[in-house]
Amino acid sequence: MRMATLMLVSLAAGLLSTSTVFTASSAWAADEAALGNMRFDGGDGSYKRAVENGVTFVIAADPPSTFRDNKTNSFDGADVRIFREVAKRLGIAKVNWDIVPFDAMIPTLLAGRADVIVDNLHETEPRLRVVAFTSPAYWYGSGIAVQRGNPAKIHDWANFAGRRVGTLRGSINHQLLSERNDLKELKLYTSSEAEYSDLIAGRIDVAMEDDIKIGQFLKQHPTAPVERVLDYKPQPREYGYARYALRKSDVDLNNAVSRALDEIRADGTLSSIIAQFGYTDRNLWYFPVKN
Repeated sequence: MRMATLMLVSLAAGLLSTSTVFTASSAWAADEAALGNMRFDGGDGSYKRAVENGVTFVIAADPPSTFRDNKTNSFDGADVRIFREVAKRLGIAKVNWDIVPFDAMIPTLLAGRADVIVDNLHETEPRLRVVAFTSPAYWYGSGIAVQRGNPAKIHDWANFAGRRVGTLRGSINHQLLSERNDLKELKLYTSSEAEYSDLIAGRIDVAMEDDIKIGQFLKQHPTAPVERVLDYKPQPREYGYARYALRKSDVDLNNAVSRALDEIRADGTLSSIIAQFGYTDRNLWYFPVKN
């Protein structure tokens, strides 16, 4: 027994001193081989059920995070690609997708018609009362879009007073704007496309959206008479980590998903996915917001 212990110590020392550098892909290959022994034993069995029976991921029409590609009729977006990787790493082979209005995602989850909200959400007190959140994926915040030339001269939060403001129903911006009583009108939308259409038509004066979504819209529609207000300085409350939501009772599955998210952040996979949708490595971590 003493000799065996000494041999193990010697082997460990040799492994620690080796100059061999293992790539992320080779490390993942080793992890993949051990998938059969992976366990997440919170006691509720939700991860085991996901592996055996499959899962349903719910999203909204919320580009570039989540959307249905009209040409291929398939689901795509930064969060969709992230969760295709998450499911692969967790050994979940059967995956169904459902698309609903943004503000219907949490009710769909709680009704048992979906297992994970894949369209990212900010973690807020009202949401924490009803769902559980995963580890963070990336960091993002709000921006504003106006008609080209900014005829209403809207540059900051104070300039919203007396204006018609649009945003996505159920979003963090909806929550923040609903606290104001000085808006001429707050218009709520179930899709970003409808919001931008109203902005172009002059039915709202300003659209408050995730900054990355505004940038992607302008990139895809360069002739649209819309511009992002580049000198807009968001409030700190408008920024936060992108996370995903599960039922509070599904502890095992949440632990599994959170571990997979942590791993793809660490090995560079997440960085490569979000880069395809206009984000940079700056969006991986918290950065200070200066007002």
